[in-house]
Amino acid sequence: MRKHLVFSTKNPKGWANLPLGYFLYRFLISLCFMVACLKGHPQSILHGKAIRILDGDTFELLQNNKTSCKVRLTDIDAPEKKQDFGTVAKQKLASYIMGKEVTVKYRKFDRSKRILGHVYYQNQSINLKMVAEGLAWHFTKYSSDQQFGRAEQRARQLKKGLWIQPHPVAPWDYRSQKQKNIRHP
Repeated sequence: MRKHLVFSTKNPKGWANLPLGYFLYRFLISLCFMVACLKGHPQSILHGKAIRILDGDTFELLQNNKTSCKVRLTDIDAPEKKQDFGTVAKQKLASYIMGKEVTVKYRKFDRSKRILGHVYYQNQSINLKMVAEGLAWHFTKYSSDQQFGRAEQRARQLKKGLWIQPHPVAPWDYRSQKQKNIRHP
């Protein structure tokens, strides 16, 4: 006769009699469920007008002439404002989208509560265009999308935009150096 375990708050040792495989099985099922939920996270879409360009990879979007939100172009990192080509990147982004109706496809927000999104104007990816024109880096720390890597390589080969410089400094290196200088002047 098989002994059945009774699990209750009165018999906490019942769990100790279960085989390790039981817990491993439950853990794997939970892990698969979490991965499926993350991969299947629905994409949201916004439509609105670009009303302010903050820098080469961030702008403000006005929706329905009522509410505005900040949008950070995902997969890319443009030069900082005080960095070489920072102003050029900002001006170019403005020429692509300022005052125009754009579509933003996104899944999440960053720690500054900006929407991290792919921006489209007339069905053209502005994110990809910025990299292809040599106005931003493929942000490999947060992106594995190879089309951005290929676009950056092509811009480098053709010495487009910031790639005309002999030793361009990536924005993340620039920010890191700036932080070190603040801590240790």
